[in-house]
Amino acid sequence: MKRYNHTTIEKKWQKEWSKKKVYRTEDSSTKKKQYVLDMFPYPSGAGLHVGHPKGYIGSDVYARMKRMQGFNVLHPMGYDAFGLPAEQYALQHNIHPRKAVLENVKTFERQLSIIGLSYDWDRKVNTTDPEYYQWTQWIFLKIYGSWYDTTKDKAQPIESLVKKFEKEGNKNINAVCEENTPHFTAAEWKSKSQKEKQDVLMKYRLAYEGYAEVNWCPELGTVLANDEVVDGPDGKPVSERGGYPVEKKQMRQWFMRITAYADRLISGLDTIDWPENIKEIQRNWIGKSEGAEIKFQISNLKFKNSLGEVAVFTTRADTLFGATYVVLAPEHPLVEKLSDHIENISEVLEYKILVQKKDAESRTDATKEKTGVELKGVSVQNPVNGEKIPVYIADYVLASYGTGAVMAVPAHDERDFEFAQKYKLPVKHVVIPSIIDTMFPPVEGQEYVDRHTIHALVKNPKTGLYLCLKWKQFPWTTLVVGGVDEGEDPVDAARREVQEETGYKNLKFVRTLGGVVKAQYNAAHKKQNRVAFTTGVVFELENEEREHITEEELAKFEVTWLPLSQVKPCAELPEWIDRIDVPEKAYLPYGTVHDSGEFTGMTSEDAKKAITQKVGGKIVTKYKMRNAIFARQRYWGEPIPLSTDKDGLIQEVEEKKLPLTLPNVASYQPTGTGESPLASVSSWTKKGYETNTMPGWAGSSWYFLRYMDPKNKKGIASKKALSYWGQVDMYVGGAEHATGHLLYSRFWNKFLKDIGLAKFDEPFKRLRNQGMIQGTDGRKMSKRWGNVVNPDDVVKTYGADTLRVYEMFMGPFEAGLPWSTENIIGSRRFIERVWRLGEKVTSKKLTPEENVYQNTLHKTIQKVTDDIVSFSYNTAVSAMMIALNEMEKSEKVYKSDMELFLKILHPFAPHVTEELWKELGNKTSLVKESWPKADPKKMRDAEITIAVQINGKVRGEVKIQPENTETEVLEKVYIMPEIQKWLTGQEVRKVIFVKNRLINIVI
Repeated sequence: MKRYNHTTIEKKWQKEWSKKKVYRTEDSSTKKKQYVLDMFPYPSGAGLHVGHPKGYIGSDVYARMKRMQGFNVLHPMGYDAFGLPAEQYALQHNIHPRKAVLENVKTFERQLSIIGLSYDWDRKVNTTDPEYYQWTQWIFLKIYGSWYDTTKDKAQPIESLVKKFEKEGNKNINAVCEENTPHFTAAEWKSKSQKEKQDVLMKYRLAYEGYAEVNWCPELGTVLANDEVVDGPDGKPVSERGGYPVEKKQMRQWFMRITAYADRLISGLDTIDWPENIKEIQRNWIGKSEGAEIKFQISNLKFKNSLGEVAVFTTRADTLFGATYVVLAPEHPLVEKLSDHIENISEVLEYKILVQKKDAESRTDATKEKTGVELKGVSVQNPVNGEKIPVYIADYVLASYGTGAVMAVPAHDERDFEFAQKYKLPVKHVVIPSIIDTMFPPVEGQEYVDRHTIHALVKNPKTGLYLCLKWKQFPWTTLVVGGVDEGEDPVDAARREVQEETGYKNLKFVRTLGGVVKAQYNAAHKKQNRVAFTTGVVFELENEEREHITEEELAKFEVTWLPLSQVKPCAELPEWIDRIDVPEKAYLPYGTVHDSGEFTGMTSEDAKKAITQKVGGKIVTKYKMRNAIFARQRYWGEPIPLSTDKDGLIQEVEEKKLPLTLPNVASYQPTGTGESPLASVSSWTKKGYETNTMPGWAGSSWYFLRYMDPKNKKGIASKKALSYWGQVDMYVGGAEHATGHLLYSRFWNKFLKDIGLAKFDEPFKRLRNQGMIQGTDGRKMSKRWGNVVNPDDVVKTYGADTLRVYEMFMGPFEAGLPWSTENIIGSRRFIERVWRLGEKVTSKKLTPEENVYQNTLHKTIQKVTDDIVSFSYNTAVSAMMIALNEMEKSEKVYKSDMELFLKILHPFAPHVTEELWKELGNKTSLVKESWPKADPKKMRDAEITIAVQINGKVRGEVKIQPENTETEVLEKVYIMPEIQKWLTGQEVRKVIFVKNRLINIVI
């Protein structure tokens, strides 16, 4: 057989596939569809490195198998070419972004083509093509022209809202809108000017204009989304791309009201097959919290006059009696409003400036030390008990979450507890665990008696053991337990009880173990049920000096020292064990409300509602997620199809005039002032066009729908195409897009579903994330580190098939692993061995003795099939390597068996398998062949021998098939002469069958 020449073979088949368009997708088909999609790339000028193709190869393997399984496969590719990556490249190389994109796309397509990816290139899209972004602009106008009806739970045309205003005003309208939108009657609406009406509608539109504090990057000259900002080496925020400093700045922006879809974005996650960690990232990003909004009155401490009120948002209204201070976000407007009453205003303002340099993620990082400043001179009044408590500003409270103010309950919130410990603020426990003693539960009919008690945990530092009482009348070994008398604190009560019951008097107080614990049990020695509210008090024994113990006490128990684990009975013991070896901490779980006036004894859930109602609060739902900024102060982006006339009225560009194309500009450099380069184009501003452009995520939020019908000139796609393809069946891309692209595209798709275009609420049925391939040094591949490996070089040296096999074999698909030039040689040798196996092929059918590999081959067919479905590509390749080993042991390989092997290898190594397929005399392309099915009969292992026992002693052996059942084995055993002699005249009492090991007959 001729020598394996990967260059000749791969070029040959790539040309053949392209010429015959074997990967073209049928527009209409009776076949079942399978939509397999990659997250399309930014066409970077640097081109691909070997880490980029991993996801593309993974999706290609899946698409190829599905095509061979008879599906009509849509597997397209395109380019996300607007936005920062393309623009930064153009700026660095002093060329126009449009020219840069065209050049970079050519590089990408050339590199992708040599890997042998089965894309339908006729469906290619590019977000920078006017024919494409015409429809991005069209979708924007639909979003701009909509509001969210919470009654129908979907978007509705803005015209329907105007009709409601004209008929009844807005008081009873159930809509997502800006907080504190004022109510008005129908008459008041009609009396408003056009500009006033526009401003009102802007509070309801799903795309709206406003001002906000944004992440401004002076170097890049644009606003960055939160997920585009990371911590720099010094902990300060920098841009993810370029590592440039980022600061906060108030700017005019366009926004998308993504929060309207928050609940649907959360619930939709339960309907899709995505990695659980990605779902959890999105749930946390959305951050839904159901709680209460409660108002605290503010007063001046010196003059005691009212200064208004502050609303706080809390998810734990049951803990209101435990609030010991209130915290405002440093940016809260009250800070400025109260400035004349704050005695240390200069310190407060200095701290505010310091906090503004931090990003939200670092401020809310639970591992970082909390900081704050008291607003001296003002206080707030706890509405439930009238108590005056201090006010602070602190970095861990964000203006963008809730109301920008929180009531701090250190006993029941970790952040508040940490802050209270640092600033020596009170900690009041008002929610306690409630336990029913399972060893001595309350007895029906006996009275219940409430008691405030202590458990004294006295430790001998020399032995590490604890002081216990061994009861003489009962099987108990308890801690020192006793009641707290009126006017006595728990520590004094614990000292007294220890001295009375054990005589030990020299105790060093260590601490109390947090709040009290409620326990219900039956006190048999008192013949009553107890409801004990117990405080755990920890002492160390200073010396063993003891006082006299009364005869009465001696008659009850004797003193002993034991580990805590041997104390019994004690329903509270698990709480003490959990608390004793760790520093004091907040108690977070729900439980029973305590020390809370009329609400004491309620469950947390009941108390939340009752306390909120008592103080005139309201139940509300809040989200951590903010509305998405939809504007860039840059040139290279989709123009926003709006204009503003001389009266300040915003006009939509007519649909028939779309696309609104980017004008040519003398300079596309960012202005650095916050204005877009378009602001300096007189022909643009003269027409009043919006000078901000759309963000980079605009075009990528719907591109998966355009692939369904990319040449359509009447809409984003035809109804027929949208109905047939429905949603993406398999989506492959990086996990880093969890809070960006994946969230925004789900939002846009849900909107398009609302207006009758998208056919499913969720765009991506299944999602798989590829892990990053690192440099040989274990770092991210980057020119900066000099560790980039170019796929062109790998293909030239080893071949595309070797690259494909190696990237799928190197480890789990989702794992991040370093590139190894040494290890890729193994994949090359595997391909060469497959090539040489072709020399053994015969058309003569092999005997069972000659065909030693058949069992392994069919098991491999089944495993590869299952592994491709689950993206377990490394184990699929491993299984094929094992099968190859077995086939190599045979002197000959039957032609049909070789064909089966080539079919399952084809998705991984399409070029060499096509060539071998042709060498076997086949006229068709492997692409058009059917995927093989494993033969269950040929998957059966050879016969195995198991022991036959009579009453546990081996009396013989029997050959069976591994899949034989107990009944089938017994049928063989009962006719064995050497076994029959033991069973004749005996009754079989029992049969013990250990599959594939033994069978034991008990007589």
